[in-house]
Amino acid sequence: MKTPLHHKLRKTKSLSQILKMIPEGSVVDSHMLFDGDIELSLAEYQRFVCARTTQYVVYEFWDCLLKDANRIYNIVDNEYFKFNEKVFEHLQENWAKEQGEYIRSALFFMLNRCSSTGDISFGELSLENYNRMALGNLKTFKSPENFHLIFDNCSFIESICSESDADYSIVNIGNFSHDLFIDGKSYGLEETKFRHSELKECVLSSNKKIALIYKNSESLKRFYSDTNLPTYHINKYGKIEQNFKNCTEVIIANF
Repeated sequence: MKTPLHHKLRKTKSLSQILKMIPEGSVVDSHMLFDGDIELSLAEYQRFVCARTTQYVVYEFWDCLLKDANRIYNIVDNEYFKFNEKVFEHLQENWAKEQGEYIRSALFFMLNRCSSTGDISFGELSLENYNRMALGNLKTFKSPENFHLIFDNCSFIESICSESDADYSIVNIGNFSHDLFIDGKSYGLEETKFRHSELKECVLSSNKKIALIYKNSESLKRFYSDTNLPTYHINKYGKIEQNFKNCTEVIIANF
């Protein structure tokens, strides 16, 4: 099952390695749900996925998608809902104020596909990903097996550090950044705010089996250099890469 969403920083080649680390039949908490690509893939490969988010607008979109994706498609495809480049920035700022969960979900999809980054509340206008294939994935989307949606009404760190019956937890994070100026940064409603230092401490101290997927960077390497956590370097083909400089992603795990 293909996700109808996309996100530039969440796109991952780490699935093959994650499948090796997490056996078939395992229950997996996947935190920071957004585009759903890795969650749907894990479910397809017979892992029982609890797709979790602390951002209600993300939960609302996926809830509507799982219940009636065709209803979202019909709204998006309606002639009165055609995309207007002149109101793009206005919609980025005000989409969540619209009445009706399916209207908001249709705007969520449209803004995701028209944003250069895949974010909803920001990103430059780019129509490259707003195409018939994306609309087709939305129209044909069916609620998958082995996929359970959960809204955690708490902070992200509280969510991932709390006790769980799952066998494993994963987080597809994207870019690493230092925690400087985090309190002064403006966040969209769909974004998950957290400190990487707190996440690191959670992974180090937790009894849960946690795997983090990051985009590769020297800053990330230095940040985790004082730990003995197992690290897997993944290249652009999804294979284990021995040369750190040649890898595009890094999986950091405590198991």
